[in-house]
Amino acid sequence: MYDAFVWTALSLYALGILLIVPSVVRRRPSLSPASLGALGAGLAAHAAALSIEAVRFGRLPVSDVRSALSFYAFLVTLAFFFVYLRYRIVSLGLFMLPLVFLLTLISALHPENSFNSSAFRGGWLLVHISSIFLGYTALFLTFVAAVMYLIQEHELKSKQPHGFYYRLPSLKVCEELYYRSLLFGLPFLSIGILTGFVWASRTWKGPWEFDPKILASLFTWLIYLVLFSTRVSGGWHGRRAAYFAIVGFAAILVTFVGASLLSGEHGYFPKLGGTP
Repeated sequence: MYDAFVWTALSLYALGILLIVPSVVRRRPSLSPASLGALGAGLAAHAAALSIEAVRFGRLPVSDVRSALSFYAFLVTLAFFFVYLRYRIVSLGLFMLPLVFLLTLISALHPENSFNSSAFRGGWLLVHISSIFLGYTALFLTFVAAVMYLIQEHELKSKQPHGFYYRLPSLKVCEELYYRSLLFGLPFLSIGILTGFVWASRTWKGPWEFDPKILASLFTWLIYLVLFSTRVSGGWHGRRAAYFAIVGFAAILVTFVGASLLSGEHGYFPKLGGTP
């Protein structure tokens, strides 16, 4: 049943993305009911798939690469709806949803055997995983806002803006989305890292502090801490902050996927009798 719901969600996401394109091309003020309906139905099917896994294992359905990517894709789609309802950015889906489609496709094409560890039912780890994923989702929005800002700024400076200029939000809206998503994402990232430290100190043995994924997480957190502090102090705005946000999301990708392959204790690939 899980696979069937995931493939259904994938098909509906693809349909929703295709239906967004005419609205962007024709510069409509809002997305069509058909595109929103397809995406909403895809989100519901995705939620059903994750719920099946949660009931099956009795915990948050994140334990391997497949389930992690699937869960993240679901949260990004949910974030898309929240942001669209707030700002009505018609082109937003073209920046966010291709990643959703790609991650869902990977999780559908490469199923892995989830493992059932009692450690995944612990309260600290539940808070850790939930907070990290919420932080990553919000900071992806920071990345999207930064990309839109850079494109819009380039179009304005060219003095001969192309058609896409009229399909993007203003620089002011990009700045607002950038700041609000950063303000939401950094606390969750901080809580996720802190609770992860608490859980690791109680569960792992040996010098866990130097695990590659932990070091990558700290480096990523420092990037966003610098972004936040410079934004609040008024030091960084505009292009410099946008470029740094792109670097920050690249660090998230390295932490989320790359460091998991190197981590001895903290990867998504289970050891025999161990934890991820």
